[in-house]
Order: sequence, then C-alpha cells, then structure tokens
Amino acid sequence: MTALQAHVGFRTAPTTVAVDAWRVKLFCQAIGETDPIHWDAEAAAAAGYRACPVPPTFLKALEGEHFSSARLLERMGVPLTGVLHAEQAFDLQAPVHVGDPVEISRHVASIQDKKNGAMTLVVVDTDYRVGGRTVGHSRQTILARHPAPAA
Repeated sequence: MTALQAHVGFRTAPTTVAVDAWRVKLFCQAIGETDPIHWDAEAAAAAGYRACPVPPTFLKALEGEHFSSARLLERMGVPLTGVLHAEQAFDLQAPVHVGDPVEISRHVASIQDKKNGAMTLVVVDTDYRVGGRTVGHSRQTILARHPAPAA
C-alpha cells in the first residue's frame, strides 16, 4: 500500500452551499446553455418549475465551495502540477433549483497506481442532498502524473 492509498475512505464533513441565481446564470453563459429556464424565473415558472432548475453539471461548481478537488489533493500531498480532471459522471435523482441549500459531502473511493507508479488515479464520490433528500451523486476520476525519477 502506498502513502496515497492510506487516504481511501476519507470523507469530508457535510457542508451546505446555497444555489445563487447569478452564479447559475454565469455558469450557463460559460457552457453555452441557451434555455432561459435556468436563469429567468418567469420562463421557469411558465415551464412548470417552482424556481429556475440548474443545469446538471452545475453541481460540479458547488463542489468547489464545499471541498474542491484541488483542496482534497493538497490534503493528500499530491502536487497540483501534472493533475488532470480525467472524468466525471453525474447520477441525478431530483432537480436542484436556484435558492436550494445543497448539502455536499465527498468521499475518496479508490486510489490506484498505474504505469509502474508513473500516474495515480484518484476516484472521488460526491453526494448532494436538499432538505435531507438525496438529489444526486457524482463520481470523479482525477489523474495525477508523477515525474520520472532522475537517472
């Protein structure tokens, strides 16, 4: 077992992050989302929503306010140079809306060395809850490249 693998099972204490309308609008502009239901309360209401629903990947933006991947890697002693956000998948079980207080917690699910230690894959699970109810889950894979030892 490597020193990094000792971090498997680490869990962040849950914190709550409020979904801010302005951040959702900026996020939509950044990703090219053109459906006004995400930033226009009247359009959302006309479509039958109680408030503007957030795009599914907006949950990634909320992670940074809770315990960012960079902060997680720093805690584990992984230098941020050579780090790549390799993959992330979302499993959404209920919509999240502007104004919702989203409780977030993260868990280091696995750490695997690859290519004879040249890189490490860190898998982090994130849970999202609103009002005590699970609204989503994500699984992120982070790739950390390690410099070759000096010859």
